[in-house]
Amino acid sequence: MKKLLLLLPLAALAGCSLNRTAAKVTSGVVDAGLPAVFSQSDPQYVREALPANLQLMEILLASDPGNKKMLVNAAQGFCGYGFMFLEDEQPERASFFYLKGQAYAGRALKGATAATAKKKDAHPLFWHTFCKALYMNINRDKVEAIAEIPSLEPAALKLLELDPGYYYNAAHDIMGAYYAIRPRMLGGNPERSAEHFEQALKGAGADFHLSRYLYAKMAAVAAQDQELFERLLNEIISAELKDGDTRLANEVAKIKAKKLLEKKDELF
Repeated sequence: MKKLLLLLPLAALAGCSLNRTAAKVTSGVVDAGLPAVFSQSDPQYVREALPANLQLMEILLASDPGNKKMLVNAAQGFCGYGFMFLEDEQPERASFFYLKGQAYAGRALKGATAATAKKKDAHPLFWHTFCKALYMNINRDKVEAIAEIPSLEPAALKLLELDPGYYYNAAHDIMGAYYAIRPRMLGGNPERSAEHFEQALKGAGADFHLSRYLYAKMAAVAAQDQELFERLLNEIISAELKDGDTRLANEVAKIKAKKLLEKKDELF
């Protein structure tokens, strides 16, 4: 009987270990397969398929809660899904996804902050900050969201120090959003916002059209520069898209650019 009582917790531990091992193996497969998702040319297909993959990530994290790679993938997945497929028509639902993405990235940071982050923390810090910026942008009527705006700048500056080219120079997108979201009387500066979006569109970011879309939606609108707004959106709409890791994002950017251009008279 004593031997049986001793074996029961050992069997439980073995089961937990096997679950964690299986989760690690599967999370590696998920991580390796993400480029195939980003390369898709059919946004509707991804819109329908991705929720199941997000659910799988959450199941894997239940067995291996400290898996940093999976935490970062979950953060990117929830944030990206909210931005690409929910924000325009279901902002409340998008807000929920942004908060989930931010929470997963926060877990991956393991206590690191903009002040203490090291090179190894750059990717979770990016998704934590990017999810937060997107949440703020569609919740400008909420005091708690506006109160968090100043936290974007130190995080984005740290990202520009640690890994400025990550995700197609998108730390500059965060800085652009920071200066566009803030009212002028509280430090907002559409001109500086535009400068950062221009930096985002250099080098590897030149053909990443979601940055161009954010540039139009945030900096051009904040500056009330209709000519810039139309030029950026028309560049997206007329662009010939190439296969590769940016294909899905660029297909989505085309759809979003057309919808935003239709709202021109409301914005200017």
